[in-house]
Amino acid sequence: MFPAPSSYWLHFFVFSSLLAVEAYAQDLDATYHPDLRQDVFVKEKYHFLNVPGIGMFTVYDTFDCTLECLSNPSCLSLNLAASKGADGNFWCELLTSSKYINPGEYKENKTSHYFFLKGRFQGFQPTSCFEYGQQGASKDGIYKIYDNGGNSFQAYCDLRSEPGIAWTLIMSWSRENRVVSAFRNTSFQNNVPENENSPNWDRYRLSLARMRSLQVHSTHWRATCSYPTHGIDFRDYLRGNFKDFNIVDFLGSGECKRVEYVDIRGHNGTNLTVPFWQGWALHIDSYSGSCEFSATVGAVSSEDNFGYYGTFNPKFRCTQTDNSTTQWWFGAHLKK
Repeated sequence: MFPAPSSYWLHFFVFSSLLAVEAYAQDLDATYHPDLRQDVFVKEKYHFLNVPGIGMFTVYDTFDCTLECLSNPSCLSLNLAASKGADGNFWCELLTSSKYINPGEYKENKTSHYFFLKGRFQGFQPTSCFEYGQQGASKDGIYKIYDNGGNSFQAYCDLRSEPGIAWTLIMSWSRENRVVSAFRNTSFQNNVPENENSPNWDRYRLSLARMRSLQVHSTHWRATCSYPTHGIDFRDYLRGNFKDFNIVDFLGSGECKRVEYVDIRGHNGTNLTVPFWQGWALHIDSYSGSCEFSATVGAVSSEDNFGYYGTFNPKFRCTQTDNSTTQWWFGAHLKK
């Protein structure tokens, strides 16, 4: 009889050790993570995280479910049935997110338990919606963001409208509120917050400090019209990057600045210059045709787009009715 290879004894030792740890962990509501040493899966009874799953299958016990998660690089946490099914097994669902990334989707549930890896996401302090998207968050809504000083605030994240880009809302207002100073008389350089702790579509603007904190972690900016109604279909839409045009620090009148894409009332173009004004609120005057882009056909005299609205055109989505809204966002491409 030949002696067993040394790798056999190593695997036997590891497997036996894991079984022993599992027996101990059941009392602690935690499962040892063999690859990350001090990390453990923490069990939170009767809870459920409602996020996209990698897959659902049946397992014999908790240990099998956690090992499945560890073997899948996309798995960040898991839901596990609180009791066995008719076949004597538990259902196990591997997740691409965690309660720290999607806190709004973490709910009580009498039929399941939730497991997350202790130490992996505790202390997670995202500085923009980009970091949520990078960790697998995929649902639009309110998220907790941290500024450069470590202070948290609530912000609206758009993680789905443009695949591969995560956007953080910095300002939104309705046509009815166009004369409010924060949306009419002040540039991005001015510190004029409006309801900054209560994100909404009708009257909202972040403080300059929060804008600059987000800007540091963003590569792009965009403006949208009535996003809650139309989403993103690239009609009455504007997008650029900070490298070509720093909208926060710009001051000028009718200066031609390069953008990645612009559409105003169906007139559109890519990678071309557009006339911008900012001394009051940042905006385009589409009645001016002095740059590469022109939307003069169908424009009204001195028509303002994406801000200021001293003169507005009801054919432009941002200013169709008093309930129409304008949004400005900072964002970045997700890394593959």
